Formats: sequence, structure tokens, C-alpha cells
Amino acid sequence: MNIPETTRQRLFTHMGNKVDAFLSQIDTRLQKYIAIWQLTDISFLPAKTGTANLLFTCKSGIYGACVLKICSPGPEVETEINCLLAYEGSSYCKLWDYNLPDNILLLEQVIPGNQLWAISDYRERARLMASILKGLPVKYIEQGQFPTYLSWMEGTHQKLTDMGGMDDILFFLNAAIEIYAELKQRHHRICLLHGDLHQENILLNANGSYTIIDPKGVVDDPVMEPARFLMNELPCEAGKIRDAVAIMSPVIGISKRDILKSMFIDAALMHSWCMEEYFPTVEAFEAEKQNALKTCKFVYGLLRNN
Repeated sequence: MNIPETTRQRLFTHMGNKVDAFLSQIDTRLQKYIAIWQLTDISFLPAKTGTANLLFTCKSGIYGACVLKICSPGPEVETEINCLLAYEGSSYCKLWDYNLPDNILLLEQVIPGNQLWAISDYRERARLMASILKGLPVKYIEQGQFPTYLSWMEGTHQKLTDMGGMDDILFFLNAAIEIYAELKQRHHRICLLHGDLHQENILLNANGSYTIIDPKGVVDDPVMEPARFLMNELPCEAGKIRDAVAIMSPVIGISKRDILKSMFIDAALMHSWCMEEYFPTVEAFEAEKQNALKTCKFVYGLLRNN
């Protein structure tokens, strides 16, 4: 299978020098599962920028139209599988089969599959997102082991501390940990959340409703779930975020201020994760760091001025 160089570069960001070993196994894995799942019409699917996985559309003689997902190794593969199994029969896409040792999933192909971005009006996107969130969270009843937002923050905090020279990023991460502790005093439901629920992971299905794909899987209060959608609307004017928050707040039953708090927590977390990635040059690292600081300052300002 010919993998585009742009995809290799994207994978390098997540995997570093392990990327060539990972890609060298792709043809062997494809041949194995072509036989097991009776796959034909396999086509490489260009994926979103941030993913560390390879996606292929295909047809299965057993399941019909599918997406084959070959994941880079890591604990996220198991949490995605467990989250999809826990949400089986709801608004998440179907997980037809999987093999955890091979880090491979066979998923329902959502058709037509238009992303939520196809809705041009951000206010309408916010309304749709709120309606999806309202009926989404399921109570966590030990459907496998999952992280929490706190464990995510503590993990990246340790890594950035060990890296050194990251005090400016850690300033925002420390503030996020404090805000999270305050938020949890009022929001302490234990639910299984998607953890990466944004416009590209919400697809139009054949019934005219929406199907959710690509969960990270995290156990926490639903107050945290709107954040990634709002983060994905950036960069934009502050008024756009305030409008979206005002639309979502009464529908999901979370105050505007608490939604903005969850957004800041997510901003600090996701940009801390970005600093753990592999960069081809020092200049690229510094550019990413400045972008992270700019975004965190912007979201922090939204919260302070609300």
C-alpha cells in the first residue's frame, strides 16, 4: 500500500523514528485482515491532521461498507474499543470487529458522512452540538479502564516538567488543574465521555441524524464534553465563542461560565500534549509553543472576562 509522504510526516509527529517500522507492517496486516474479514475495494482515506492512525474505506463480505482503522500502538486503542462497546446501539458508530494485539479495528462506514463542518452557520452547529450532548453521556459502570481529565493533566504535567524549559506552558496547565478541582466540587457525575467530540467526529448518517466516531474514552463529568467542539471553532473572534456557549448552555444544563472553564482546561491540556510531540526542527517546536501560549491566553481571557 502506497502511503502518502504527508501522512508519513503526520505520523512522525506522534511516533518519531518509530514511524518507518510501523509503516513497514501495514501491507502484512492488510493481507491478514483481507482474508479474515473478506475485504475488497480497499482505498486509503486521507485523515484529519491530528490523528496518529491510518484509515481505509473498504467493503466486507461479512459487514458491508466499512472503515478499516490501523492504530499506532498505545493505551488509546483499548480505551477507544471499550468506549465503542459501551456505547453500542446508541449514537456512536458500530465496531464490527477488532484485534487489540494488532491495533486494528473494523468500523461501520457512516454514509454520506458529511462532517458537522458542512453546517456553515456556527450558531446552527452549536445548536446541533447541544442536542447531541444532551442525550449522550452514559453512566460509567466499569466498562474497562479509562483515564480521567485529571490523570491526563497530571501525566502531561510530569512529562513537561521532565522536559524542562516549559514553565510558560505549565503556568496554564497549573491554572487548569486548579480550575478543574473547583469545577469538580459542583460537577461530580461519573460518566463515560468521548473526550474528543468535535466537528470532524460527528458525521451525517443515512437517516439524516448524526453518528459519532473516533472516541478517546475518558471517565469524568459531562461538563467536560462541550470543550473540544468549542476549541475546534478557533481561531475566531471572542464573540463567536460567547454566542455558541450561550446557545449550548440552556440545552445541556451547564452554566456559561462552567462551559468556559471546561474549555480552558481542554485548551491547556491539548496544547500541553502538543509540546510532547516530535518536531523536525527547533524552529518548528518554538512556533508550536508560541501558538499554544497564544491560544491558552485567548481562552483564559474569555473566562476572566465572562
